Order: sequence, then C-alpha cells, then structure tokens
Amino acid sequence: VRHEAKRALVNYFAVCTAGAGDPDVDKAVTVFARFNAANQASVIGRTQRMDMLNAASLNAMSANVYDYDDTHIPTIIHPTAPVAAPLFALAETQQVTGEQLLLAFILGVEVECRLGMAISPGHYQRGWHITSTCGVFGAAVAAAKLLGLDSLRVGWALGNASAQSSGLVETLGSMSKSIGVGNAARNGLLSA
Repeated sequence: VRHEAKRALVNYFAVCTAGAGDPDVDKAVTVFARFNAANQASVIGRTQRMDMLNAASLNAMSANVYDYDDTHIPTIIHPTAPVAAPLFALAETQQVTGEQLLLAFILGVEVECRLGMAISPGHYQRGWHITSTCGVFGAAVAAAKLLGLDSLRVGWALGNASAQSSGLVETLGSMSKSIGVGNAARNGLLSA
C-alpha cells in the first residue's frame, strides 16, 4: 500500500507540474490571487505562493486538468488530486514527517474510494462528478489525520465536508470540472 501511495504521489507531482501552465489554471491563479490571505504554501510548477486553501485548490486543479492523474477504475474517481493537494499545503504550515503524510494520504484515498464504491455507478449516472463529490471526504479525513483530530472531530470534519460536496458530470470538458476538483481539496481542508 505504501509503495502504491508513493507511486500515486510521484504521478501527482508530474501531472500537477504539467497542468500548472494550462490557460484555465492561469485564469484561476489570477482570480485566486485577488483573494489570497497569505503566502503559506506552494503552487506547484509556478512561482506564486498562496494561502493553504487557495494552494490546495489550485494544485488539485492543476493535477486533474488534463485527466492524466491516477484513476480508481471501479468508480472512475481520480483519487490523488483532491487528497494530496491539501496535505502538501497543510504540511508547509506545520512540521510533518513523511510517514505521517503518507498515512494521512492513504487514509484519505481509502475513504474517498470506499465511499465511491458504495454509491457507484448510480451516483455518476445521475450526473454527479464523483471525483469532486467523494474527493472532499477523502481530503477532509486526510487533513483531519494530519491535524491530529480525535474521532469526534473527524466526524465533524466529515459532516462539514458533506455540506460542501459538489460537482457535476455536465461540466466535464470545461474549466468548471477543474474547479470542482479544486473545491474538493479546498473544502476538505476547510472542513477539517
């Protein structure tokens, strides 16, 4: 599991770096810069730094914009982008070991994909973009683990994530699809 998680993270940085210069990501960076609260976290593949929430969103968008990021075949979720992005943004603001980050990542992806398995394929067939709708839960669990939240607060984080789960299949092929994946990362971190 650790080996596959490391492979997924290598892939994440590759696709994120490739997507960082996409015109839609350029537009998002310009808009997000107007709302930036701090320069806490890296925007991968770019010189800009943003606050944790904006960096998480932009990095998830960059990783998923070309759809070459990893795919959980049974659900068609792209699990790494919405989970890894908030973890790395959060890790830039507090001391974290590689082992802690890897465990949080694995737990987040596990929750995201198990939830996807529970609602597939009907969820996607009804028009919901499963990477975005399930990704927020994976991001919330991963961030909660890295923050050291107890089980009660993890439950609260999941409740918060449920209020922010969104994404539509109708947006595939447009910038809005990337916004949905970015929102999953951002809202999961915010939820925790």
